[in-house]
Amino acid sequence: MSRLSVVVPVYNEEAAIGHLLQRILSITDALQQEAGISELEVLVVDDGSTDRTAHIVEDLAHAHSGPVAVRLIRHPVNLGYGAALQTGFAASRGSLLAFLDGDLTYPPESLPRLCRAAQRPGVGLVLGDRMTSRDSRMPPERRLGNALFALLASLLCGTRLADCCSGMRVLPARAWQRLGPLPAGLEFSPSMTVRALQRGLAVEQVPIPYHERVGSSKLKVLRDGLRFLAAIVAEAWRYRPGRVCFLGGATGACLLGAGAGLALLPRQPTFFLRLGAGILLIAPALGALALLLARGDLHGKSLSAARLALHPGDGNVKSEELTS
Repeated sequence: MSRLSVVVPVYNEEAAIGHLLQRILSITDALQQEAGISELEVLVVDDGSTDRTAHIVEDLAHAHSGPVAVRLIRHPVNLGYGAALQTGFAASRGSLLAFLDGDLTYPPESLPRLCRAAQRPGVGLVLGDRMTSRDSRMPPERRLGNALFALLASLLCGTRLADCCSGMRVLPARAWQRLGPLPAGLEFSPSMTVRALQRGLAVEQVPIPYHERVGSSKLKVLRDGLRFLAAIVAEAWRYRPGRVCFLGGATGACLLGAGAGLALLPRQPTFFLRLGAGILLIAPALGALALLLARGDLHGKSLSAARLALHPGDGNVKSEELTS
């Protein structure tokens, strides 16, 4: 039997956090029956909220009777999504760690399936996959962005990924010790995925429903999209710079060739046709080379990792335990 710590990072989520906690507390029997979870604790990390989020958590915990420990941890100022998660991980007591957003986009009812997958021998990280689920209501522009991030991470890591940026995951506590610390912002999630693969952890993907959030989104598509892109490339560069250079060079060559072809099209249509034929002939060879590199990297050795260096306290984090 295992103990599960569910970390919920929140920032001004007064419209959603109460309902989400009720749903988490309602799945204790399912966690025990389907995944062998004997104990559950919920850690809500309030990342400097200015609304009633923390008060709602306190009131719900006191009003609900049951054996589940609900712990409220408060940042005095907003430190970031990744910082809130890492504060929760550092304060957790479970042998399994889970996290999901506090805005009702992710279903806590899927936690038993993710926990079951996380307890399979050799599994180091389980991702809730929003992209292949039939019950995913992700907006089209975000679906496109997430598909591109997953494609990039797949090429750089040599592993097929459907959703590298998912905000619902489960992992063994010992696996987190091999991964942290990670970025403090929203790019925490893609960084975790890439680092887990680069350090040799087995990553499982479990399809989950996904819904539109309650309240206004904190995600800025362009700004945070660029951060996600930079985080994926930076993590891959730390371990396999050669692959990053190869992929970047191949992409640049294709763009350069396409640009040159378009520039010459009005003057040299015959040349453009020859150029296009050449690209079609060369592309399979480049693809085969990339595939061979990917397959070869899959058999690389796991790298050693630093332990988590983030500790709550020192006057910066306030933690209080409530019993629901």
